[in-house]
Amino acid sequence: MSINNIDTKQMIEYKKEIQKTPVNAKFTAKIEGDWLFQEGGPQFQSVVKVKDGTYTMEASHPNFTGPASRPGPMAFGLFWFAACFSSTLVTEASLRNIKLTSVKTRVEADLDYTAQFDLGKNPLVNAFRVFMDVKGDVTEAQLKDLKEYSLTHCMGMFTIQHAIALKAEVKKI
Repeated sequence: MSINNIDTKQMIEYKKEIQKTPVNAKFTAKIEGDWLFQEGGPQFQSVVKVKDGTYTMEASHPNFTGPASRPGPMAFGLFWFAACFSSTLVTEASLRNIKLTSVKTRVEADLDYTAQFDLGKNPLVNAFRVFMDVKGDVTEAQLKDLKEYSLTHCMGMFTIQHAIALKAEVKKI
């Protein structure tokens, strides 16, 4: 069964599976990529597995004078937050049998590059904001509950709201 382009049957089956065997809910997400040195093209590339093969993701170094040949890393980060928040809200609406007809999400981040250019010690990111416009058979109360649910169940929103321990390793090969 599908509602809002979400396979609710698969979601229910997976939930039952991890209720039965909680270890199946845990895994490590990974992405690996390469810096590209060809002038004029994208600078970073990752190939990820998808249902029908692979999908190539490419990014350009931020271009401070205008658009580059590909989105910069921040665009991918904001895309993650927007897609994750949207997916969490729409999935939960679907599981509650709430039919939506339109969901438009915008994520904004206030950035400050002074520290990146060694011109000060201001935080690199000062604020995040999420805006979502929703149409469908949903009440204001349901939408408020879906928003609160998504803020606490979306991995992107969790990452923004909580400090996550980071281990970084750079080695010469």
